Amino acid sequence: MASRADSDEHYVLDLCDEVLGIRGRRQQRFDWLRGDPSPSRPRGMELPVDGYWPSLGLVVEFQEEQHSEAVEFFDRRQTVSGVGRAEQRRRYDERKRTEIPNTGCSSS
Repeated sequence: MASRADSDEHYVLDLCDEVLGIRGRRQQRFDWLRGDPSPSRPRGMELPVDGYWPSLGLVVEFQEEQHSEAVEFFDRRQTVSGVGRAEQRRRYDERKRTEIPNTGCSSS
């Protein structure tokens, strides 16, 4: 399996860095963007965004195939939410779409 650094996501984020002229942060997490609670994490785990450029207030989420279609490799895991991984990912994607703009950041 290819490394994350060789992924399409990484390539696109590197292009964003080049166009913007500054390097963004990869897999940035925020206290205000959290997953579902679990016994070990009652507040939920901080969810990562793919790319974040703080000085621009810009967040970029790269929508790979597992965000729009079933992918057995990603969906075989059970979740703390009591739903399948595909449904949890759908919920978290929607959470990002609604919560990121509420902070004043732009999202693509």
